[in-house]
Amino acid sequence: MKEYELIRNIAGVFPRSKCQRNELFECDAEIVQIGDDLWGLTMDDFSPAEDLFTSEDPVRLGANLAVATLSDLLAAGAEPKFFMHSVSLPRSVEREFVDGLMEGIRTVLGSLNCAMCGGDVGTACPWRFCGFGMGPISSAHPLTRRLPQEPQALWVTGSLGDANLAALQKTQTPQFELRSKEAALIRSYATGCIDTSGGLFDALWLLHEQNPKLRFDVRMNDIPIAEGIDHAAATKGFPMESALLGGAGEYELLFATPETSASEIRDRLSSIDATCIGTIGQDPQAGIHLHRRDGLEKILTKAPPCPRAAANAEEHVQEVMVMAHHLFGTSERQ
Repeated sequence: MKEYELIRNIAGVFPRSKCQRNELFECDAEIVQIGDDLWGLTMDDFSPAEDLFTSEDPVRLGANLAVATLSDLLAAGAEPKFFMHSVSLPRSVEREFVDGLMEGIRTVLGSLNCAMCGGDVGTACPWRFCGFGMGPISSAHPLTRRLPQEPQALWVTGSLGDANLAALQKTQTPQFELRSKEAALIRSYATGCIDTSGGLFDALWLLHEQNPKLRFDVRMNDIPIAEGIDHAAATKGFPMESALLGGAGEYELLFATPETSASEIRDRLSSIDATCIGTIGQDPQAGIHLHRRDGLEKILTKAPPCPRAAANAEEHVQEVMVMAHHLFGTSERQ
């Protein structure tokens, strides 16, 4: 059973709380009203097989796990305040690994003034991690994946594709950026937001599913591609866009702002390393339209391959390459 089908089946068993303010898949976090306030809640499970995180550097792994857990709160417009986790490790794990893992998590939580409230430990080989985060939403309108019908500009923070490149080359997972300062500014301007936990194209597809009547025009040449991807693509002979299709996410923030105010806020958003990569609006030809300066025009007609649906990482990479060659051939971006 595929991931989202499984989630729908499980969610259908339970009635939603009267305090819950979002529908299924509508937001990166669950939005709950507690008293007079809105809070974001999120829980994520991670393993090396499904999320393709490497663990040779336990400090980096711990930091990445914390960032990946709390990114959903940032995307929902919440400020992380409380954190819990369940950590399952091999019985033979060394003390140095545990200390490094906790140091990475502590550093991220400390930078947010987010409190560790406890958790659980268990046994797994090589490891498994489940994180829970919770934080208040200062705005009366949390950020969701539902977008207005008015024309919007599409933005993304940071650079993309380095986690997928690392998974492809079987090198160390890069350090994820904690976008808390960026999120504070995004909350002031954005009309909707999602993180790129499953890669850019997965995030685009999820936005499309929540907004099936809107047209997304994505300027492929404007997407900030991480350093080294162009060289690797040229050397190995695969489309560099493959790094945007894979399921290893970099936990950047993909968000929309009103197109009418794009020029007014462009400088402020650019100052936080955000890039405008396209537009969103009503159009009879709804969907995700991909444009490249060399004349390539494609429509994304199905979701990118999901690593959880593949038998192993190698099968996932093969599925990504097949889709990338179908969409983009081997031409370099012009």
